[in-house]
Amino acid sequence: MKGSLQDQLLGAGLIKKQEAKNIQTAKKKAKKQSQATNTELKNEAAELAEKARLEEQKKSQALNEQRKQEAQQKEVQAQIRQMIQMNAITKLDKKAPEDSELTYNFTDNNKIKTMLVSAENHTLISRGIIAIAKIAKAANTDDNDQEQADYFLIPAEAARKISERDNESIVLLNEYASKDKAKDQSDTKDEDDPYADFEVPDDLMW
Repeated sequence: MKGSLQDQLLGAGLIKKQEAKNIQTAKKKAKKQSQATNTELKNEAAELAEKARLEEQKKSQALNEQRKQEAQQKEVQAQIRQMIQMNAITKLDKKAPEDSELTYNFTDNNKIKTMLVSAENHTLISRGIIAIAKIAKAANTDDNDQEQADYFLIPAEAARKISERDNESIVLLNEYASKDKAKDQSDTKDEDDPYADFEVPDDLMW
């Protein structure tokens, strides 16, 4: 017998015409539902793929931004290191006798540090004319003190410039105190300040 199974059953009188129509309708409905389901699955897969792509793009942008900030921070630290070294002031007067050396105590990260300085520099530190800056060393795993640093004396003006970008590099900067309290500090230069005319170079990339 030729024809579909439905036609064969209909021709043999095994099913009625209405039943055949119902079977045909059910088959069409099932086909439509199958197509709709496939479309939904495809749409869902596309949405998940797009979501994954956006998440990956977001992570990539965040990583690039982090690397950019780290590179900028390294550049700033290199500039600060250069500025401190360029403007470092000799702590001791080599021509002066040893008994003229004075101990200056200060704190760094709540730890007491000691520096030997000349009597003049001791006074200038106390008056806020020169400051104490530090350059951190690489941590030594064999040493209990993980916060090692080299300390330098630099003019207060340079210290203030550095503080604008990295306050942690300036360990001590006392408030400026003129010998003559009656002077207007904003309008008058202290003749005893050897760094009164000190100018911070602007050739560094700030």
